[in-house]
Amino acid sequence: MPLSDAPTLLSLMWSPLTVVTAAHDGQRGGQIAVGAFAASIVPSQPRVLVQIQKRNHTNSLIEASGRLAVHVIARDQWPWVRHWGFRSQTEVDKFEAIDWFEHDSGLPILDGVVGWMACRVVNVMDGGDMAIWLADVTDAARNSRAQPLRWHEVQQMLPPEWADQYGQKLSHDVPDSGRRMQELSAKPPWRVERG
Repeated sequence: MPLSDAPTLLSLMWSPLTVVTAAHDGQRGGQIAVGAFAASIVPSQPRVLVQIQKRNHTNSLIEASGRLAVHVIARDQWPWVRHWGFRSQTEVDKFEAIDWFEHDSGLPILDGVVGWMACRVVNVMDGGDMAIWLADVTDAARNSRAQPLRWHEVQQMLPPEWADQYGQKLSHDVPDSGRRMQELSAKPPWRVERG
């Protein structure tokens, strides 16, 4: 199989789109996550695995607070992809036009989503351009039985000007991510010394 087929295969593996939020020291942030996945089969110990671009404001808030919230968004919320994914909280307050509340943990929780999970980080892996956060779910609510939104659905709905805007964002993000991935140490931390 040619390597050029890998991106289309990888896109089939993307999780439903989620908005990940975090807060620390009076600041808050949120973004579309590259991936958010179930990371436990134990009902009494739910966990998630969340991939976040390390250069993003939300990642720095997760790093500082050790907490994050994952929001599963519905198909009819597809315009949120632009709202949460095309710009930074450092440029505009993404929470201003959205209904949300502050959770007991201090996390911003979005209203009107399929469901949300408040989480506490237990581990992180450096992916070069990404931080891969493993987190325990400490609180959760399922608000509706609506179908979650997937990236291939969004691609079919994007107006041309949004698609152009996304293309411009990728023209910056992809080279930067490639550079960061090359800087990652190839040292195998997953190997355990056996005595």
